[in-house]
Amino acid sequence: MRRQQALIEAVLGATSADETRWLEWKSSLDVSKPEGAFSVARAILGFANRMPDVASQWAGGHAYLLVGVEENALHGVSTHDVEKVDPWIARYVGDDFDRYQFTYVPYDNGDGTRHVMLVDVFPPKWGDPIHPLRKMHEKAYAGTVFHRSPGRTLPAGPAEIDALTERARRAAQRINVAVDITAGAVALVPFSPDTIKESLTGAREKLLAQLPGTGPAKTDLAFPAWSDPLAVPDRRSHDEFREEVEQYLQDHAAAMEKTLLRATGRTGSALRVKLTNPGETFLAKVEVVLTVPGPAQAYAWDEDDDVKTPKAPAKYGHRDFALTGILGLQRFPTPFVPLDHVPQIQQDGERTVIRFSPLDLRPHETIELHSVTLYSYRETAGTDVQWRATATNVSGHAQGRFTIPAQSVHADDVEKAAGLPPR
Repeated sequence: MRRQQALIEAVLGATSADETRWLEWKSSLDVSKPEGAFSVARAILGFANRMPDVASQWAGGHAYLLVGVEENALHGVSTHDVEKVDPWIARYVGDDFDRYQFTYVPYDNGDGTRHVMLVDVFPPKWGDPIHPLRKMHEKAYAGTVFHRSPGRTLPAGPAEIDALTERARRAAQRINVAVDITAGAVALVPFSPDTIKESLTGAREKLLAQLPGTGPAKTDLAFPAWSDPLAVPDRRSHDEFREEVEQYLQDHAAAMEKTLLRATGRTGSALRVKLTNPGETFLAKVEVVLTVPGPAQAYAWDEDDDVKTPKAPAKYGHRDFALTGILGLQRFPTPFVPLDHVPQIQQDGERTVIRFSPLDLRPHETIELHSVTLYSYRETAGTDVQWRATATNVSGHAQGRFTIPAQSVHADDVEKAAGLPPR
């Protein structure tokens, strides 16, 4: 519901130029009337008649129609039972067309709650047939093929018909790839988030020792030696300084964990997977997804992307606070710049999903995918990993499984790989 409301919010702040190949909105329509049902059906058919490789560039291939909202205005629509709406739309898209679903999303922009009709059109696939208009409406004849272009839904031209014909023809072409493990294990690491936090206890005590035994109230100012001509008040209260310290320790612990996980991968336990195309068909944008059951987790990084070590809070009451501490009061996180070639890792309940960046694969070509560190804070045996692969220019998917063994990692090896001095 929150993501649907966020889409409504985005439309309210948009302009007409923001309507795209995957998003359209209407200020008001009554789907119980032929004109309203046809308008919704035309948008659905236009979205359904997109090419899979084009559609996949946005919103995971989905497309959305919103009715009852436009730029800077929330109008809302009358709600109807789904048992009534589906037949109204089916007159134009066909009784067996099931490539969409709709819902009514409540939204309040300050003038009371109104309902917006949100239609989700599913991603097109290779092998999908052409979806024509099934019933005439005014000048739109039955059999018309609508196609979604940037910002508009129009009758398809010869080029679009040729492309859709090719889309349907590819039903016989299915992806054929092999995914195999070449090296790696689930590393049983000698550290955990709790042990890392415990190691920072001394740092916390040292930082907080800077506070006077009896500190000022929140609005008071702490002064260094009054005789120092550069002395300036510390504008932070005790509580604000403690919050800075805790945030610093939290960031420092996260940086330490990343450093140790990278070092773990360098000990020789990193997972390496190869992708092979054994056939004669060129495969475009092949995406491999691994599903790893718990307790194993995953971490991936780019060697050129250094771990940013956070800066400790400025010393409490220090005379240089006027020059450096004021900046320390504000957090300037490093801008996140996604690296296309680094796998995306998502924790999904009791499992970890690793999504490798799509790549093109020539006939008989084998490519080694980006390495990933699999690790576990708990004792575990071999892990059964499921893989799934898809491509944008052929239909279907390939899938399989392989087992990854567990391997204990010694603390000395991790510290050495991390470049830490021997204890």
